[in-house]
Amino acid sequence: MSDTRNPYGIDLGDRNARRSLHETPEAIATIVGSLGAEGFSKRTAPGKWTLAEILVHLAQTEIIVQGRFRYALATDSYLVQPFDQDRFMAVEPAVDGDAALAAYVSLRRFALPLIDRLSADELAKRFQHPDHGEISVAWLLAWWAGHERRHLGQIERIAAR
Repeated sequence: MSDTRNPYGIDLGDRNARRSLHETPEAIATIVGSLGAEGFSKRTAPGKWTLAEILVHLAQTEIIVQGRFRYALATDSYLVQPFDQDRFMAVEPAVDGDAALAAYVSLRRFALPLIDRLSADELAKRFQHPDHGEISVAWLLAWWAGHERRHLGQIERIAAR
């Protein structure tokens, strides 16, 4: 694992990243299902993303991160292409919460068999990230799991409102 600090490490806590990658989409889908269609327009606070926008962001992140970890496994000397979440959201202004949730959950289901079978050598495979330096596949999985845990917290706050 990289010595680079994971900005979502606090969100992941002491949870196992692979287990969290299994559980968090299910938790998010359950909460979203309980809110109904009117829940998609709710926000954690004024000026923050709506629930539908959070789901679009999770689906977009799923696409990006799955590409990153597959490239890292299949490519020597892989260099991550960073992305700006606000620019990604700007090119996708039509927000469909149901479609975003379905994409996020389905894409994760597609990735889980690969995530589950990663060997110690594959988890240790290193590559470069412009913002985080040299990182490993294991570091990326922990980042990914922590990132969505942060958004789970936001979704839980929306549900509590």
